[in-house]
Amino acid sequence: MGPIGRGRTRWQLVAGLAMIALLWSAGTARADDCKRVPNVLILFDASGFMKEKNRYENLLTQMDYFQQALPVTADGFFNVGVRHYGLKVGLGCQNTESIMSLQPWDPEKFQNCFPKSVSYGVSSLAAGLRAAGDDAAGETGKTAILVVGSGNETCNADPIKIAEQLCANNPDLEIHTFQVGTSQDGTFFLKGIAAKGRGTYTSLDQMNSPAVWHAWMKQHLVRPCPASVPIPGRDQPRATSLGPIVFDRNSVSVRSGDPQADAANTANLQAAGELLTSIPAARVVLHGYSDDKGTLKQNLKMSKRRAEAVAQQLMTAFRIPASRLSVAAHGAVAGKPGRAVEFEISH
Repeated sequence: MGPIGRGRTRWQLVAGLAMIALLWSAGTARADDCKRVPNVLILFDASGFMKEKNRYENLLTQMDYFQQALPVTADGFFNVGVRHYGLKVGLGCQNTESIMSLQPWDPEKFQNCFPKSVSYGVSSLAAGLRAAGDDAAGETGKTAILVVGSGNETCNADPIKIAEQLCANNPDLEIHTFQVGTSQDGTFFLKGIAAKGRGTYTSLDQMNSPAVWHAWMKQHLVRPCPASVPIPGRDQPRATSLGPIVFDRNSVSVRSGDPQADAANTANLQAAGELLTSIPAARVVLHGYSDDKGTLKQNLKMSKRRAEAVAQQLMTAFRIPASRLSVAAHGAVAGKPGRAVEFEISH
């Protein structure tokens, strides 16, 4: 990729890169403990409710999305554990089992730990929460329990009260809930658990791609440290952000047939390459978007190919290692540029 220009344009870009580097360094100078939730425990519903209407298959699809989003979001720094409740008939209201203890992220172990089918057990959500709370109590640092299931409680217990007790006893614990189905009782319990657990409630139907999981993880599990950045003086240039790479319709090439768009793409790639070269510890997530002309599957595939094309250009032209590049395919998203790739620089 050639130089982006001379004179004033070149000076503005270099100044902008310097300011971006300043913002980046200021945002990463604080203690690491304000930046991440190191332990994530999935607590999933494997009761009889989940066997009906392909609900369990939906859960497995979501866990596949989760698996794709995690390394893009956090580069594998999480410890991840998996526990279920309601799987085995006959164990009654103590029906809960640890499938995978909290341990350094291993995608193969995670993928293989979920049972392929479920039986008609009871929904012992309260027992599952108690056991998950015990798991979290033995860990160092913040722990997030992600409850994924119907939210139904068929045993004589109050899971909301249990969530309140767990979080009162463990200030480093938070509980987020994701509802499968639309049971009113389940909604009541899961919203109550999230409220008492300092977490969030989400309908699982909203988590329809790895990119959506990435956005959720970034907001709730990867917490940026607060930064105090000095305001530039009058004689200092304003910061300029990295602009997107715009693609022609049905194209996955970073070169555009529109001369103006092609020049902008060249400049933005040059800026990104120079920034990543100047800050060896920096990483980039490439967020790919498409227009809304195709199906959901087609749009996700196209947006992923475009993000991969930008990654390939950075590796080829600037020798940026693949380990510093990640892609997140979003498909068509309202309010976001169609047929484009955006840069997200982080440490």
